[in-house]
Amino acid sequence: MKTLTRSLILALTLATSPAAFAEKMSSETQNLVIDRLEQIISHMKQDDSSWNPSNIRLADLLSERARLRFMNEIEAACKGCKGSEADRKKALRLYQTTVNSTKGEQKGVILFQTAHLHEIGSETSKAITVYEGILKTKAGTYSQEIITRSRVALADLYFQKGQAKEAKRLYELALQDNSIPQKGFAMYRLGWCEYNLNNFNGAIRLLETVASNKSLIMNQTPNGPVEDVGFLIDVLHDLIGFYAQNNVTDQQINKFISLIPEANKKDMTLLFAQETSRLGQKQAATKLYSIYLQNKELSSEEKLNASFQLAQMSFDQGQSKQAVDTFAATAEAFQKSKCSDQEKCAALQKEMRRFVTELHKLKISKLDSDILRAYEVFAKTFPKDIEMGILGAQVATDLKLFARSSQLYATAADNSENAKLRETALLGEIETAEQSQDKNLRETAYNHYLKLMPQGSKAYEIRYQLAQLSYERKQWAKASDQFRALALEKTTQVELKKKSADLSLDSLAIEKRDSDIERVSLEFAKEFPKNTAEFMALYRKAVNAQVFKVANDNKASSGDISGAIKKNQTANLTGASDQEKIMHFNNLSVLAKRSQNDAVLMASYTSLLSVKSLSADEREATLASQVGHYEKKLDFKSAYQIALKMKFPKLSVSEKELKLGTLADLAGLKPQGHYNKALAKGLRGTTEMSVRQRLVLLSGTPVSELKKQNSKMMTSQKVLAETALLVYAKNKSTRDMQFVLKNSKLSNQSAIRFINKQYFYPQQKRLDQKIAAHNLDLKTDAKMGKSIQARLKLLTEADRALTEAIKLKDFTAQLMVLTTVERENARLNQDLMSTPTPKGLTPKELARYSSMLKKSADPYLAKARLAQGKIQSLWNQKSEWQNILRDYTKARSEVQALIAPEIQILVELAPNKQVRALLEDTLDQGRATRSDLISARDNVSENPEDTKQIEKLINLETKLGHPLMSSYLEQRLGQIQRSRSL
Repeated sequence: MKTLTRSLILALTLATSPAAFAEKMSSETQNLVIDRLEQIISHMKQDDSSWNPSNIRLADLLSERARLRFMNEIEAACKGCKGSEADRKKALRLYQTTVNSTKGEQKGVILFQTAHLHEIGSETSKAITVYEGILKTKAGTYSQEIITRSRVALADLYFQKGQAKEAKRLYELALQDNSIPQKGFAMYRLGWCEYNLNNFNGAIRLLETVASNKSLIMNQTPNGPVEDVGFLIDVLHDLIGFYAQNNVTDQQINKFISLIPEANKKDMTLLFAQETSRLGQKQAATKLYSIYLQNKELSSEEKLNASFQLAQMSFDQGQSKQAVDTFAATAEAFQKSKCSDQEKCAALQKEMRRFVTELHKLKISKLDSDILRAYEVFAKTFPKDIEMGILGAQVATDLKLFARSSQLYATAADNSENAKLRETALLGEIETAEQSQDKNLRETAYNHYLKLMPQGSKAYEIRYQLAQLSYERKQWAKASDQFRALALEKTTQVELKKKSADLSLDSLAIEKRDSDIERVSLEFAKEFPKNTAEFMALYRKAVNAQVFKVANDNKASSGDISGAIKKNQTANLTGASDQEKIMHFNNLSVLAKRSQNDAVLMASYTSLLSVKSLSADEREATLASQVGHYEKKLDFKSAYQIALKMKFPKLSVSEKELKLGTLADLAGLKPQGHYNKALAKGLRGTTEMSVRQRLVLLSGTPVSELKKQNSKMMTSQKVLAETALLVYAKNKSTRDMQFVLKNSKLSNQSAIRFINKQYFYPQQKRLDQKIAAHNLDLKTDAKMGKSIQARLKLLTEADRALTEAIKLKDFTAQLMVLTTVERENARLNQDLMSTPTPKGLTPKELARYSSMLKKSADPYLAKARLAQGKIQSLWNQKSEWQNILRDYTKARSEVQALIAPEIQILVELAPNKQVRALLEDTLDQGRATRSDLISARDNVSENPEDTKQIEKLINLETKLGHPLMSSYLEQRLGQIQRSRSL
């Protein structure tokens, strides 16, 4: 237990009252305040209201000064020399004078201070009486702080008197208050109470709690809480004594070590070891000495002394592990010491060797880690003793402690001056590492051998094992390089050499490093003549893989594609199988398509077709690709010639013949044979109608052919009517076509109506010219009357023409006739009103004549105005004449030639400049030329995927080109758009 001085100081700190503790001032200030207060009180009357508070204040200050002076006296071992006694007595008198006139908390503080003053004056009985009085007072009279402090102070007094049971009760009550000051010291005292009452476990728990909780060893200072290291060391010192009362456990040792401050760890550990050793607790002492020896600050002398003590205890207990520990500690001390006496050093080495060998003999039937450690310590201390190192390694191997075995072998090899022993140790290291299946150990062992014996007898095999290790670790690049070097090396290890070549390529293949496979396989083909075919096959596979990768990479640049084509074309195909060739040429075709290199593409197809084992399906697909290529280039003649070689297994006979016929048709050849075969084999539906139409238009006598196809084409009246229109456009004659034009079933077809109205326009033009040329003959009344009748007859013909135009339901025809009717009726009105007046008429007769003349002329003016209204109404029906323009822009040139005159008529009849300009622009825009068509075809041939160019060509083909081209191009456009949307 700690000294009396320290106990008193701590007790005084604990006993300080809340009021006194709040006084934080220098001694000079304190003295000045006390003197000043005494002067003030000396002039006060006792009945003054400030008299009592002032005296209490003075008592508090004197009490605090007495406490501080008392502490200084204790430190100086000079009782009374600092004046504490006078202050104490004076403070007591003041408290006694004022205590009865105070109540509540203030009274509690005065009583606590009074007890405290008795305590520092060694008036223990009085102090106890006051403390007990405080604690017996009715609950709630004083604050919990006063109660707790009184309990702690009273407990301290009981503790000092040796009344542990009473002290324990009060400490436990006080500790129920979480705000208890100096809680750690109270727990420490409580621990001693438990110890004195023989409750050692409880005492240990309390001291361990104090030592492990930093907040419990803090002192409150003017500058805040500060760790009290001295108090902690006192606690730990006492804890050693507490532990030693029973068998000290490993748990207690570990706990204790963890509690020691780093600066005190060495001394406190040694103290604990010495105490347990003194009390005969050898096991605990052994562990503590072992821990002590781990301290890095030990001097050589301290280490040797501890080792000696540890060894002594190990021998006493007959424990080999501790003996080896001692041996290790001694060896370590020996290594660090400077041995000046070589003879003694040699003797020590001999004795240490004997120690290890004897221990080995003792454990020969049951090896354990103790003997291995002894060997390890010896090998570390005397690395030049190679045999002992090897023996130790063998022990480690037997114990399956491979890492430690490898280390012993490695140390032996590093220190051996004998080549045979060195290789033995190195091979032992390798064998052990391989047994361990530890890749890191294996790598270390292999590299160690090659470092010390690069030309050793096992060097090639070990380099192979290193490469194999990289392979196992999936370090493919490293493994490939290692195996390649082995494969190209000149050696008698033929089997390993070939195996290395295979594994080098395997490693490259795993990482898909095809360019490296290409290069390395060519090297191996030269290095291994007997296996040339095998390596060349790998070479070609690598080339194909690279080409395939580029061919299928949408992000590949043009340079990448050109490089891949070059690689493909320059590849060595000597000895290649047909299957390899097929893959090779297929890849080339893909690259050629992407680079739009037609020459290479067609060459790849030709090469594919030259492979004899090419399957029927592959041959058919290749031919189809050729056909497709020529079709994209609009070279239908070449496409047709290639298509003739195809079997078309997935098409029916009718579909095949239709395909061939279409190609021949587009090529400008004679497709009729194919078309007729297609029809004969059952071609049906819209395709059948299109084929029959083409047969009509291709015929030298289209009207005759139309008659032949008429009955078959009646199932599609629209197509039949359009065919008739195309025949009419070609011949410009309706002769022999009445079987179609007069067919009532076709009368509503726009194409038939268009043909049937063509006679009307020139007929109406002639009538219009005839009426416009007629003039009235005014020479005589008889001639005038006759000419008027002739004019009226012509107007009647115009009315009949209007009826005919309405029957035709034709916009242009009605507009033409109405224009004639409007103009000529208005002219007749003007002519009649302009006739000369008969001579000799009286004014009355003249008026009656004029009236009669006007009445005769007015109906014609009205009719003209009616016709004018109908004309305006017709032009207001914009859809009528705009449909004519639309038909014109979409029609083929043959039909455009028929529609153009009608539009020209509308230009002449246009109601205003805007409509006339629109009509004229349509005529101008619709007049595409043959050179436009040829240019558009060239553009599509050069850019088969350019949808804008295809759309432009569709428009031109519709007007000027081949009748099938527009539908063919629309199909291609649809395919392109669908593929881009995927």
